[in-house]
Amino acid sequence: MTSALDRVHGGGADAGMVDFSVSLNPLGPPPQVLRAYQEAIAEIDRYPEPYAASLRAGLARYLDLPAEALVAGNGSTALLYLIARVLRPRRPVVVTPTFSEIANGLTLAGDPARWLPLRESANFALLPEQICAVLEEGADAIFIGRPNSPTGSCLSLAEAEEIARQCQGRQCWCVFDEAFIEFADEPVSMAGLTARYPRLLVVRSMTKIYAIAGLRLGYIAAETAVARALGEALEPWSVSAPASAVGLACLKLPAAWYEEVGRQVRMERDYLSAQLAALGGLAVFPSRANFLLIRAPLAADGVELSDYLRRRGILIRSLATMTGAGPGLYRIGLRRRADHDRLLETMREWCDRSEPEESRPQRRSPTGEPQDGA
Repeated sequence: MTSALDRVHGGGADAGMVDFSVSLNPLGPPPQVLRAYQEAIAEIDRYPEPYAASLRAGLARYLDLPAEALVAGNGSTALLYLIARVLRPRRPVVVTPTFSEIANGLTLAGDPARWLPLRESANFALLPEQICAVLEEGADAIFIGRPNSPTGSCLSLAEAEEIARQCQGRQCWCVFDEAFIEFADEPVSMAGLTARYPRLLVVRSMTKIYAIAGLRLGYIAAETAVARALGEALEPWSVSAPASAVGLACLKLPAAWYEEVGRQVRMERDYLSAQLAALGGLAVFPSRANFLLIRAPLAADGVELSDYLRRRGILIRSLATMTGAGPGLYRIGLRRRADHDRLLETMREWCDRSEPEESRPQRRSPTGEPQDGA
C-alpha cells in the first residue's frame, strides 16, 4: 500500500511561538560550534571541498571507521534520497509511523514503499516476527528509525544487529535512520557494524544533537564498496564550507558535553511524561528519545489539541496525515522546564474544557500544589 507524498513537518513557527513541533537538543548549539560558524562565514568567497574530505576524515576519527566508509551530505534527508536513487530497491519496506521523507525518497526514485505498521497496542515497538514476515514476503530493503520518530521506541544494539544479520542472509538492504541516536538511553550506533554486514547502511544527522538544523549536515556509514557507489552518485559541493567547519567543531566536543545533554533530556522527559499522564484522558507512550508521543481525544466542542495550542502561542506536531499514525496522535519535542510548564498549563485548560466541573479530578501544579477547579 502506498500514499501520496506527505510534506507535513514540524518547524516554521511564527515569531513569539514556543515550538515543540521540532526535536532538537533543548540546550541549543554549543558556544564553540557557534564560534566556528562565525569564523567560517568570513570565507564564503571560497569553494568548499567537493566531497567534504576534511569532514569525512574527522568523522572517521570520531567513529573509528575508514573515511572510505563514510559519505557526508546536506542533511540526512538528502542522504536518504540518495540511498533510494542508488540502491533502487524493488520491494522496499518502511517501518511506520516514521519520518515521511524516507518513503517520499523511495517514491520519487520510482519504487514506492510498502508499510510495516507498528502496533499502538505494543507501544509502537517493532516485534521480531514482523521483520521475519516481510523478509519471507521478499522485501529487498527495510528502513527503520532508531530511535524511531515520532514513536520514541528504540531497538537495542543486539536487536538491531539481529535484524541486520537476517537482512544480510536474505540479501536485503537494512537501513537504520539514526538521526536521534545521541539522545537514546543507550546511544550506541550501528555504524561500527557496517564492515561486518555489507547490506547495512546507517544514516546519521548532525543537526539534531548539535541543534544546527538550519545548517543541514548528515552522513552515511556503510561498507566501503557501498559507500563508494553512494559517493559517486552524490553531487559535488553538497556540504558547504561553513557546514564542514561547524561539523568539525562538533566532533571536538568533550564526552562531558554529551553526558550533560543526556542527563537533561532524561530529566525533562521523565518530568513532562509524568505531568502529561497526570492530566487524565491522555495516553503518553514510552520514549527513549528527546520527544514524546501522545494520544489526545477530540474535545467536546470539536477543537483539536494542536489547534487549541497554536492559538495560544504553542506549536506541537500533529501526526494526522502521517502514515501509520493518524488523527489524535501528536509528537512533542523536549524543551526547557519553563516551556514545559507553559505547555502543561495550557493543556490543563484544554482538558478541563470538555469535563463537567463536578467530574474533574483535582490536578496538581508542576510544584505539586493542588489546583482548585483544575
